[in-house]
Amino acid sequence: MKRVLIKGGIGVLILILGFAIGAFYLSAKSGYHYKLLKEKDYESALGPVKWSCFMESVGFPFLDTDRTMITIGNRTIYKAQRGFQEGKPIARNIEISGQSITWEDGDYRYHLTMEAMTEDETERPNP
Repeated sequence: MKRVLIKGGIGVLILILGFAIGAFYLSAKSGYHYKLLKEKDYESALGPVKWSCFMESVGFPFLDTDRTMITIGNRTIYKAQRGFQEGKPIARNIEISGQSITWEDGDYRYHLTMEAMTEDETERPNP
């Protein structure tokens, strides 16, 4: 009887260990990983502008680099991943004036001007 209980306990332990290893493998293989590193908010006439630096990966995050993103409201206007062991591209020197926003990423300088569309422009013709 004692031998049956020991074998049963070992079997349950192996089963639990197998489930744990399988869950870790699945998370590493196809899991979504996100970690916010830095965040900065700006006010503008365009709406709230947010700069964020974060780690994002799908699968095992091995040697992944950080990303930077600029959003205006719920619209992403810039998103780039830094090269491995590189200092760029990373969005920086953000300036906002009126309806325009400028920034650079180490490779390029960006200048974006946004204007609201009128109701006549937003109407879609019926086919």
